[in-house]
Amino acid sequence: MEHSAQSLLVGLDVGGSSTELLAVTPNARSAPVRLVGPGANLQRVGFEQTVAVLQELIEQALRHFPEVSVLSVCAGIAGCGRLKDQELLARRLQQVLGDGGRTVQVRVVHDAEIALEAAFEGDSGVVVVAGTGSVILARTLQGRIEVAGGWGYLLGDEGSGFAIARAGLQAVTHAIDGGPSTRLQALLAERFHLSERDAIIHRVYQERWPLQQFAPVVLEAAREGDPVARRIVDDQVARLVEQVGWLLQRLGDDVAPRMALAGGLMNEPFYVARLREQLARRWPDWSVEVQRRRPVEGALQLARRLLATGVGSE
Repeated sequence: MEHSAQSLLVGLDVGGSSTELLAVTPNARSAPVRLVGPGANLQRVGFEQTVAVLQELIEQALRHFPEVSVLSVCAGIAGCGRLKDQELLARRLQQVLGDGGRTVQVRVVHDAEIALEAAFEGDSGVVVVAGTGSVILARTLQGRIEVAGGWGYLLGDEGSGFAIARAGLQAVTHAIDGGPSTRLQALLAERFHLSERDAIIHRVYQERWPLQQFAPVVLEAAREGDPVARRIVDDQVARLVEQVGWLLQRLGDDVAPRMALAGGLMNEPFYVARLREQLARRWPDWSVEVQRRRPVEGALQLARRLLATGVGSE
């Protein structure tokens, strides 16, 4: 179904595993368009692939709105915390999307910033993001944005799907070598047909298997009582909570005492329960809620704000 509009708002949540797009007209007279595409963590797939993923999804959305003359886009991108990267990506997207003569405004931010926007709509608070990667972002009472974590899978990503999966696979390799037995070994063989040393090494290093795919299996084993898997989850959650503590220590009283939990791992009840338990132990007076609004809605809010400060708003 096609819609007619002069201006279009587009928000994108670009994670390591998938990208979600939400497009609406400013007057909301047309039904929104939602699309899902491949992930595009800037640090993993690179600049050109990130541009290609975003361009393809946005152009798909534009086919539903053929009369658009003004396009306002905000993309929250995993692995894109540097201002220089954000500016380069925004400039390139403006170029590739403006070929048809339309006016294009683009803002690129870190994906945690759109989660923060979705949670608190510009007000103060802390958002703890744990999906493929992890990061903690806070907006102070003065309006500054401060960050902890977000160092990527080589240097950080504590408490993330990648970190949990990697620890789970390490536990399997230890079991194969004669270390503590774990149900994870049988689950790896059952779900991914990996049981031999050579096959595991080949899948991980030669085929570059996305390790985060094993995270739900680790969480399942932990939920069912496997002691090795439980230790992994509790350890990773503790590392994430420790980073929250470092950030709050830096901020002092300059932040509202409320926390939103965001990211793909917040769809895992066992993980959320362990995280809530550790957060409540450290900060019993804080409000801690799983974020109900999706981060892509925060990106859409920022796109709306961008349109309001530019030209062509309806």
